[in-house]
Amino acid sequence: MPLELTSLIGLAATLLAFGYTVPQFRKLRRTASAAGVSVAALGCSSISNVAWTAYGTLERDVWVALPAAVSIPATAGALVLAWHRGGSRERLWLPFVWGAVVSTAAVSALWIGQGPVTVVLGCSVALLVTPAALTAWRSHDVTAIAVTGWVMLVVDALLAGAYGVLAGVEANVIYAAVATTGSLAILLRVGIPPHVHARLVRLPAPVAPGGVTGGVTGPVTSAVTADELSLVA
Repeated sequence: MPLELTSLIGLAATLLAFGYTVPQFRKLRRTASAAGVSVAALGCSSISNVAWTAYGTLERDVWVALPAAVSIPATAGALVLAWHRGGSRERLWLPFVWGAVVSTAAVSALWIGQGPVTVVLGCSVALLVTPAALTAWRSHDVTAIAVTGWVMLVVDALLAGAYGVLAGVEANVIYAAVATTGSLAILLRVGIPPHVHARLVRLPAPVAPGGVTGGVTGPVTSAVTADELSLVA
């Protein structure tokens, strides 16, 4: 195994892991709205980051522990901001269930080995990307979603997968497949123009200021941000 290559990939993955969590946090700090952002997804992600950090520490693999550890501050900060600024509170039970699943897998490793932990951690990112994707596809307004963060997550996932193959960390390989698929689903939603999304997904008309719905006075069109334009173009 080429040590220098794995260290280089691990360092790049760490930098990207920090980088892809920051855009969402910064965007929520700049805006008064958390439209299209899932509180449950951020809660699950925070739990997963702590679990990955503990797993890497116990396995004495710095390039497994460090990428997760540096992701904790911005993810937790985004969670607090999304909660206070109107982020989607659907499926708030999910972080509690996920915490129980992670704890159960960790305890079971004492008797049946690392198998359950590998699968649970590898699929952990699904608890971020699945609620985030569902919220995005069910939302009229996705202007609060930080596109750059999801693009960087795709790159980070590919690096994590490469490290997993080279270093024999199966959880990383599973993580890479799940993270890439989910992130692309979110990017596809943000890149779809509002009128196309309205045809693909039938949703209740959004309520305009004053309590008037789009179905009464005409469609209410969400503002298209620069991030959306960059994908649509």
